[in-house]
Amino acid sequence: MNHLLVIALVIAVISAKPQGNFVSVSQDTLGNYNFKYVAGSVARAESRDSYGNVVGAFSYIDANGVLRETQFTSGVDGYQPISDDIPIPVVDTPEVAQAKFAHLAVLHAAYLRLPTGLSF
Repeated sequence: MNHLLVIALVIAVISAKPQGNFVSVSQDTLGNYNFKYVAGSVARAESRDSYGNVVGAFSYIDANGVLRETQFTSGVDGYQPISDDIPIPVVDTPEVAQAKFAHLAVLHAAYLRLPTGLSF
């Protein structure tokens, strides 16, 4: 529930039009922190709990005047950005998948021919 509140706050802060520069920081001795800032056309908000989980977002206006926004979480699963600006990975064609498989088979065969006692 707390994360939903933080995400809503982050979206509100980033969606608001900047009215000059703004900074807000708070933290405690348990590792929790919250910060927000707006500097010109750049905004960022982030919150961390005592377990090391981070939720936040940032935005900026690019050279073409387009607002770019990214929300993210970070914790045991690493950094997880969410944005329409992140490209979708290209899926291998069957030919590329076959070439990768053949390459790995050659590497595996070479590994099996190594003298014992050697390792990488």
